[in-house]
Amino acid sequence: MLRTVASPESQMAWRRNGLGTGDLNLIVAKPSTAYNDCTMQQPIIDLGSAQIYRIEECIDTSFLGKSFFPQFKSELLNNLPGWLLPHHYHPDSGALVLSMHSWIVKTERHTVLIDACIGNDKDRMPRAHWHRRQGDFLHRLAALGFQPSDIDVVMCTHMHADHVGWNTVLRDGRWVTTFPKAQYLFSRVEYEHASTYQHPNPIMRQAFNDSVLPVVESGQALMIQDGHEVDEMFTIQLAPGHTPGNAMLRLQTPAQEALFVGDVIHHPIQVYHPELSTMACQDPQASRQSRLRMLHHCCEHHTLMLPAHFAAPHGGFIEERAAGFGLRWMNEDASSSA
Repeated sequence: MLRTVASPESQMAWRRNGLGTGDLNLIVAKPSTAYNDCTMQQPIIDLGSAQIYRIEECIDTSFLGKSFFPQFKSELLNNLPGWLLPHHYHPDSGALVLSMHSWIVKTERHTVLIDACIGNDKDRMPRAHWHRRQGDFLHRLAALGFQPSDIDVVMCTHMHADHVGWNTVLRDGRWVTTFPKAQYLFSRVEYEHASTYQHPNPIMRQAFNDSVLPVVESGQALMIQDGHEVDEMFTIQLAPGHTPGNAMLRLQTPAQEALFVGDVIHHPIQVYHPELSTMACQDPQASRQSRLRMLHHCCEHHTLMLPAHFAAPHGGFIEERAAGFGLRWMNEDASSSA
């Protein structure tokens, strides 16, 4: 049985606003304070043989629905659950509420970090609020009881700047791996594409140079294929579209299957409108197909879906609806889902 664990303050934040952040009118890259898993000293999900933690680097409301989703129309918000506004979409500004976070899974054999957020000291212009950040990600990691040397697997679902940043840190003018004992898992398809593709966005090119290449040069990178097994609990599944080698990580325990889906889905609105792909998806049609396959799988297998960017409560279960799919947050009873 899945057990969600949260402090009383976090439970109040879930019920109160589903987000735990500040003024949504701001373009922010600011850690939330009302909902901060990393001060709990405990997992937010306990599956018995695996404990799942979350480190939030920041909440970002700089992306507008109409530009982030090229097919976005305000009518798509009609008849959606009441929790969506304003906790995941701010109607006055049109801003999406996105969380930038990493997941950590601890089992008897491994401590796995999934997606490494934006990072510190990185050249990320022209996105000024990502540029040369001085965040407290490693402090938050320590607050959970982990040191960088405790992480033995880093899973990069893809090579965009908000997923690889903490792969490396700046030390004596050089980019070195943050997690010195970790094996970094890179999709071979993703790496080969990123190493030759001249991405039109300079942020993505810079991210490859400062957060991917140094890992490869360190000898800590493992190029993986679809179906790669870390052990009997962890399996990699490719889900192309957002990027050519975009991947998910499946966790199987006797209690529950969980799927860390990265950017197969960015925002809760896509549960109800999976046809929406983002302006960052290199192949929008393939992205839609991967998203639909993932949603069908989660629905059919009662899989816990844990995306990279959903604001609080961050993950949940996909349920079949007359018109498609619905989302039941992981802190909700089945009877209260919408």
